[in-house]
Amino acid sequence: MASRLDAKVQVAKQKSQSVAQHIDPRAEKTRVLITASFVVLLSRRSYDRIRVSDITRKARVGRATFYAHFASKDALLEAELARVVLPMIEELPDDSCLIDCTRLFAHVQHARDVYRSLMGGATRVVTERIVQDAIATRVTGILAARREAGLAVPEFASRFVASTLLTLLAWSLEQPRELAPIALQDTFRSLVGRALADIYPCCLT
Repeated sequence: MASRLDAKVQVAKQKSQSVAQHIDPRAEKTRVLITASFVVLLSRRSYDRIRVSDITRKARVGRATFYAHFASKDALLEAELARVVLPMIEELPDDSCLIDCTRLFAHVQHARDVYRSLMGGATRVVTERIVQDAIATRVTGILAARREAGLAVPEFASRFVASTLLTLLAWSLEQPRELAPIALQDTFRSLVGRALADIYPCCLT
């Protein structure tokens, strides 16, 4: 009986230590320094010209510290997309457009230099793929609820929505002036909503 109790206490201690490590304020501060430095560098040069050493120098941390948080520069980008960008894509339950990207469009127009960095340079194909895959994952999660409700959502919908959104974002960054987020969402709705509604009029709404 005592041994079982000791075992439970040990497990509880391990879980407590794990939680403590997870919310370690020092680790969180370091992570913030790394991500903030990354964003500053993105506003100044293209993604392909940023090295891990540039990020660590800007953040004033060692390479080992960087790799303790992120496996690579691409992993850092993916983490920032998940943390900052994807929450701005909101579900539209009763709309064949599927998602509302108004907040994302506003963010992109506000931080044009950062997004231009991601969508330009020698590694544009790589970074656009990372962004598109992240968006597709977010859309897939949104569509899962519709599939659970018994709606026959087409398999290609996530990729179609993500690629269309990425194309519109890239186009908006090529314009000489900022574009209204609401207008961009209306354009997105006309491209995605109408297309999916015409093909699957009974299953997306």
